[in-house]
Amino acid sequence: MRSIFDWFTCWGKDKVLHFVLSFLVAVIAGCVCKLCGGDRFGILAASWFFGFLAGVGKEIWDDWKCDGSDSADWAADVVGTTFGSLVVFILVC
Repeated sequence: MRSIFDWFTCWGKDKVLHFVLSFLVAVIAGCVCKLCGGDRFGILAASWFFGFLAGVGKEIWDDWKCDGSDSADWAADVVGTTFGSLVVFILVC
């Protein structure tokens, strides 16, 4: 448990941006799907899919423009997407 806490507390600015981007895209996608009349599964699926897609896009950008992608960035993307989808599920469904 301590190692998970240490991993979250030592995130740099880049990891936080990956988390926030994926989180926000997941929340927005879930809300848009809800406004369009989606059911619970559709809302959750759209939320996770678009959040993950944003993370993949950010990793492709990093690989193309920077020195390459980082496995910790991927983890931050997945954690942000998962938390965003969880927030959407709790608030919207």
